[in-house]
This record gives sequence, structure tokens and C-alpha cells, in this order.
Amino acid sequence: MQDLDKIPGWFFGANAPKGYFTRFDQLFSEAPNGKCFLLKGGPGTGKSTMLKKIASVLMEKGLSTEVFYCSADPGSLDAVVTSDGKFVAVDATLPHAAEPKYPGAYEKTLDLSDCWNEKNLREHKKEIASLFDSNRRLHEEARRYLSAAANLLEEAGRLGAESLFFGKTENAALKICAREIGKKDKKRGTEKQRFLSAVTESGVVFMNRTPEILCERIFAFEDETGAASRIFMNTVRKYALENGFDVITCKCPLFPSEKTEHIFIPSLKLGFITSNKRHSADIKVKRTIHSSRFYDPKKYSRHKIRIRFALRLASSLIGEAALCMKEAKSLHDELEYFYIKEMDFSLVEEKTAKILDLI
Repeated sequence: MQDLDKIPGWFFGANAPKGYFTRFDQLFSEAPNGKCFLLKGGPGTGKSTMLKKIASVLMEKGLSTEVFYCSADPGSLDAVVTSDGKFVAVDATLPHAAEPKYPGAYEKTLDLSDCWNEKNLREHKKEIASLFDSNRRLHEEARRYLSAAANLLEEAGRLGAESLFFGKTENAALKICAREIGKKDKKRGTEKQRFLSAVTESGVVFMNRTPEILCERIFAFEDETGAASRIFMNTVRKYALENGFDVITCKCPLFPSEKTEHIFIPSLKLGFITSNKRHSADIKVKRTIHSSRFYDPKKYSRHKIRIRFALRLASSLIGEAALCMKEAKSLHDELEYFYIKEMDFSLVEEKTAKILDLI
């Protein structure tokens, strides 16, 4: 099996304050020969193993491939796609359930429930139902912690914005863009959205290897409040798209609809990442941009204690959310035990072979 660490890896979704958030809609391109496989099945039924085999075959065939990991279990795959979006295989069960939009024409559902012994599973229905319910409650508890953390981070950002030199921040971004990006054509570039980090059972996990795979030049923007980095990244994104460059933007998992944290321009092998104490990037960068020069020191000093308090408490709440997810993962492992022993994995292998034949 091919080494998946050699291809870009993302998180499929984020355990966000308002519930699980995913951008499945960003993965599939309804091209004439496009294929999308929706995998249905319980925990431990072989979906992740199937996805890893599919990714390996795509790589062997020389197709540009991306893999998407599960934020609840970073060692497990949730999706495999070709970068052009013409081939997608995705775990379409809760919490990222998906149904076919054009069944048969583009999407095909593969149900693994006919690979298990339902009679034996029903003999343990009370234990299984209890584990599922407890798992869901823990994830809901984690989201409440994350919601509180997001409110505090938003407050820190608001306080930071009150002392921010907006024009100076924007001009610094434009200067770097002119030098590092330049101009391509007047046709607007396209955008993909991904998650490079997520809150997991181990805390905030950052996919360090992905920027290193995609980029030869990486600029890290260090900013604790998020006020300066928001302006900087928005400026870079707008400049790149308006000058005809395709980009990959990565949203903050706590603000998945609003805040851009990282930007990659694959054709230039160029990346811009946000770094802070919550997700410090352990990668080699061309240049680190310190946000302190974009804040008015006198104004910032008035809010420093409140900002530090908000950030410290937010980090603590994120830690509590991670503990909830860790406990939920242990329950998920117990659920896998019930399903694994009742699975006929030879049937799963047959279904996997049918997908591989269609690649």
C-alpha cells in the first residue's frame, strides 16, 4: 500500500461550536466522467480501510490525490478525492451523512450493512444503543465547550481590532502579494475550501506535512488575537483570486464559515499560514511575520490583560472539549468491537474491488 503521508492530507470536517461542519460540497466536480461513491455502514465496518486502499490505487495510477481524516479519530480516513474532483469516495454516515444528489448518474451508494450479521447485532441492541447515545452526548458536550471558547476568541479578536492598524496590515499583505504572487490574467481564479486543523481527542491537531508537500515557500503569520491575521489573509485571498490564481483556503474550525486561517497557491508552490499558541506550525518557513508591528502598543496595552485572560480561558475550554472527544472515542472503540466480530470482510473486499475496477 502506498504511503499516504506523501500526499496532501486535510480534515474532512470540524467539530464546530454550532455542530459538526463539513464541506463535502467542495469535493466533487460533476464532470461528464465523474464518479462519487457514498459509503454507508457502522463503526468498524471497514470504511476507512477501504478508503486507504482506494487512495493507494489512485496514487499508483499517478492521479493527483488528496485524503481527508476524521477529526474524531485522526488515524481514520473519511474521504479520498482526486484533486480535479472527478473521483470521490467518502464515508457518508453520521456525523457527516450525505445522500446522492443525482443517484446513478454521478453518485453510487455502497451499503456495508449487508456485510454484517444483523441477527447477532440485535442481540446486543441495548448495549449498542447506549454506546451510540453516550457518544453523541459527549460530542454535544464538546461542542458546548467549543462554543464558549469561540465566544472568548471572538472577544479577544474584537479587543485586538480596536488597536489594529488596518491600513498598515493590508499594505504589508499587498506588498508581499506583489512580490511573491504577481499577476497572471484577468480571469478570476477558483477556490477550494479545506480544513488544515481540527479539535480532536488530542487537542488541536495541525496537518504539518500538507504545507510542506504543497509549498516551497511558506510565510507564517504569528498572531494571538486573530485580528491582524484576518485582515492579512483576506487581503492575500482577494489578491490571488482577482489575479487569476487558483487557491486552497483553510478555515478556522471554530469559525468555519467566516475566518480564513491559511491560504495555498499550488501553481506557485506558495503558502500563507496563521500560527499561534493554539496551533503552532512545526514546519520550515521562508519568513515569519510577527503581528506586533500592526498593533498600536499604547492601545493594545489597555486590553492586554483581558486578551490574555480570554485566550487562556479559551485554550482551557478547548482542552475540555478534547477530553470529551477522547472519552467519546473510547466509546466508539467499544462500538467497533460489536461490529467487527459480526462483519464478513470478504464481502467488503468484493465491494472494494468493484470500486477499484472503476478507477
